[in-house]
Amino acid sequence: MKNKLFFIIIFMICAIFGFSQNADDVLRIDFYRCGNHNVDSIKIKEIFIQNNNSIGSWSAVDDFDYGEYRIEAINSKGECIFRKGYSSLFCEWKETAEANQKDMEFEESVVIPYSKDIAKVVFYIRDSLNFWEQQKSIDINLSNYKRKSLKKYPVENLSICGKAEEKLDILFLPDGYTKKELPKFKEDCQNAMNWILAASPFDEFKDKINFRAVMAPSVDSGPDFPHKGIIKNTVLNSSFNTFGIERYLTTLTYHAVMDLASNSYADHVIILINTNEYGGGGFYNFFTLSASRNSYSNYLVQHELGHGLCGLGDEYYTSDVAVEDFYNFNVEPWEPNLTTLVDFSSKWDSLLEKGTAIPTPVNKENCKKIGVFEGGGYSAKGVFRPACECTMKSVRYNDFCEVCKVSTRKIIRWYSR
Repeated sequence: MKNKLFFIIIFMICAIFGFSQNADDVLRIDFYRCGNHNVDSIKIKEIFIQNNNSIGSWSAVDDFDYGEYRIEAINSKGECIFRKGYSSLFCEWKETAEANQKDMEFEESVVIPYSKDIAKVVFYIRDSLNFWEQQKSIDINLSNYKRKSLKKYPVENLSICGKAEEKLDILFLPDGYTKKELPKFKEDCQNAMNWILAASPFDEFKDKINFRAVMAPSVDSGPDFPHKGIIKNTVLNSSFNTFGIERYLTTLTYHAVMDLASNSYADHVIILINTNEYGGGGFYNFFTLSASRNSYSNYLVQHELGHGLCGLGDEYYTSDVAVEDFYNFNVEPWEPNLTTLVDFSSKWDSLLEKGTAIPTPVNKENCKKIGVFEGGGYSAKGVFRPACECTMKSVRYNDFCEVCKVSTRKIIRWYSR
């Protein structure tokens, strides 16, 4: 009886002070990325424990070498037990004209599968030659971090084909849907899921992807249109006109995104915005965001998912963008579907037909196959793409080129079993 009472007391103490650990716990680090065009630094906001880890043991250490940034968790033996490459709003903002005039800070976050052996977390940034450079290192003492109570919302299981740690888990988040409009959000999620699964090569992996949705209402309906003087009170504060580009629809409140995503398993988050205006945005291993009810929303979801999930770069070069000279022509881009020919052997060289000219002239015959076509990455010269047309270049739903398909397959297989 005394032993039973002792364990009950210990359990109650652990529950009160947040010491108990679950199998799917994660260590979450919220931070700010601060600076300007020339300065990129990190300021830690808080570190705490939350649940809903969907990362399988085989996918904890990212080996794709994608993204502008990288975060690693190191154990007491000096071994890397977690690695994540990603890109964010800051790495794009710092290439805008505004970044030459002022400093800003942007919200970022990382969730790391909980391990009692985490000794430190190291932050990396790419240098001017695209090599990794250590930016910050923090020692981890797990006894310092408690479980944080975050607001809970209902979660809808849209399509579940297996355990979270064995599948690619896509989580839909809403913005600009009032409580009365949540059934509309669920319908929009189902539409987006169907668009994804009908597009190649996602259609090959219907048994590898779980889809869920967090049912979180906003006070107001729709996103911000700051260029029109329209500001809404929404759960994720999404807004058009990001960086002065009207169609650029994103959110700067990433910690709120992560709070909402903590309600369920999420290898990747897709934020659906309650609007019929054209717009969206996507950042590798950060988020995918799309207008839900535009006539081109099927394309928007696939294109932005190409950025957010698959690490694909934009292949267009004629549309207005906020960034200036985004790619260094003397360095090979990390995106798998773009090249400057500095290290083309690391890209789609093996997919070219024998005798394909490099660069490849744009003509009717060449456009039927994979090539090396000049123009991509917001530049008409110096950056090359693999196809004349592709969902990453033009408003064309379900038209990934073969290089984008190969890259997408690798990502899905890495997450799933």
